[in-house]
Amino acid sequence: MKNTTAIPTILIALASLFAFKATAQNAPSFQDFLAQFPTATLPYTFNTQDLQGQLETRTAAKAKRLGWEFYQFLPELERSAQFSSMPVYPEPVAKFETEGNIAVLYNIARGFVRGNKTYSISVFDKEGNYIGSHFVAGVNPNSLTVATINDQLNADVKEFKVNWANDYREFGAQGNQVTGLTLVEMQTLDLVAPGNPDQIEWTNRVIPQQDATADLAKMK
Repeated sequence: MKNTTAIPTILIALASLFAFKATAQNAPSFQDFLAQFPTATLPYTFNTQDLQGQLETRTAAKAKRLGWEFYQFLPELERSAQFSSMPVYPEPVAKFETEGNIAVLYNIARGFVRGNKTYSISVFDKEGNYIGSHFVAGVNPNSLTVATINDQLNADVKEFKVNWANDYREFGAQGNQVTGLTLVEMQTLDLVAPGNPDQIEWTNRVIPQQDATADLAKMK
């Protein structure tokens, strides 16, 4: 009787062991994760006009979403979901490689909201160990943030207030248009350090001294 009882137990244990090994073998590698991102070169600059255009027209090219099996390489995604109380769908944008690091850039898409963008960059060492993530660019009806990322993985980030012809809260985007962007903040971020993937915490406030229009002209 004891032998009869032991046999199913042994079989279950063996099945669990084989299932564990199969799962481990099928788990994506860090290189598999990197393969989801197109290669890009540094410096990398976000285009102000493109972001503004997406906000006004609420249209954008359909983006490929990162497979859920790769979420394990972006540990800040859960925090991002909690920040907005909405499910997030990371969309790969680019990957960069420097002498000591590898970085991936992605848009944290939220639900089915169109036009809004939240671009974050996550940095790893060459062995694939996670270092940190930062919000570097994005757009929503209230603000537009752009950045230039250099080959040292520093980002010069500028945030603008979006000015609409008609009150956006009342009229929305349809039939409305952006009349201008007002520079409100700027900062240089060290991306090879822990950061915030959702919003910039302006710890070192810089009061803009130059005219915002002139500043935009340099970035276009």
